[in-house]
Amino acid sequence: MATHTFEKETEDLTRIYHPAPLATLRPDRGAHFDLFLGVPTRSGQRYVLYKSADIDLTDDKRKELIERGVQFLYVTDDDAGSYFNFVDRTVGEALQDESASPEQRSQVLYQTTKALVQATFTRPESPVLMKTNRSLVEHTVEALAAEPGLLRALASEFSMDYSLYTHAVHVSTLATALMLEINGPDTSVKDAAMGFLLHDIGKCRVPTQILRKSGILTTTEMKEVEKHPEYGVALMRPHIEVGDVALDIIHSHHEKLNGRGYPRRLPPERISLETRICSLVDIYDALTSHRVYKPAMHGFEALTYMREKMYDELDPGLLKQLIKILGPRDR
Repeated sequence: MATHTFEKETEDLTRIYHPAPLATLRPDRGAHFDLFLGVPTRSGQRYVLYKSADIDLTDDKRKELIERGVQFLYVTDDDAGSYFNFVDRTVGEALQDESASPEQRSQVLYQTTKALVQATFTRPESPVLMKTNRSLVEHTVEALAAEPGLLRALASEFSMDYSLYTHAVHVSTLATALMLEINGPDTSVKDAAMGFLLHDIGKCRVPTQILRKSGILTTTEMKEVEKHPEYGVALMRPHIEVGDVALDIIHSHHEKLNGRGYPRRLPPERISLETRICSLVDIYDALTSHRVYKPAMHGFEALTYMREKMYDELDPGLLKQLIKILGPRDR
């Protein structure tokens, strides 16, 4: 084993770096890719080589990082494929580890999914990332089906601050749990879960200044945002891992049962069960997340608002099912 030192100054402004949460980096499992520390600067963040590809990340080094308050290391875009292949191999081990608590398993799953979504929004054309998305979705469905209590552990990881990446994880988790409640763990749940996770992928083609605008959008800006379902379908159609069910969710998750949704103003009979589930959970998570222009609602407040103010837009039967899975369970 090479004895290269940890932490080495490096700087390359042309490189793209992806977050690799410590929760995803199981020690002594062959993380054979460069790992970088993110160091805050006045203008943003610079990256320092922490571990080169030819040495392992040991348990001692991981504990040392945790003691220093480090939650993320980073990989370059060139190493993203190696990192996510590593994640694909090790996350299944973590979820099947009977010695780990639901909280520990949920942290691995949540942090892994968030990092993967962020990388996918940066590189939606990547076959490696899409293969990893499919594998992670399957792990998630199997874990939630095997251990319903995992949903509560995962929900405790949810951040109230909205980002495209956290939102995708929240929607995917809740929508998958809701579909499992209704259909049980059949293959269609895994197909739909790809759509739940990637429902907003088209927003990576919407200008950032529009997505981050704190004020009211102009008519032109709103029309651009409303193109994201079609952008998403165009981006995902080439990937064999994203089937017709998922493509329909991506295309139609902003349609409404009163026919006033977008982009196609579909009538209710053309809005599938999977898409209705995604629409419902999408709205719930948006209402319960803090945004620059509005505070977050509490869960009960959001569900009440949806029932009383959006009754003609959403499926009332699915809303009752969502209330059921979010409410107290018999032990």
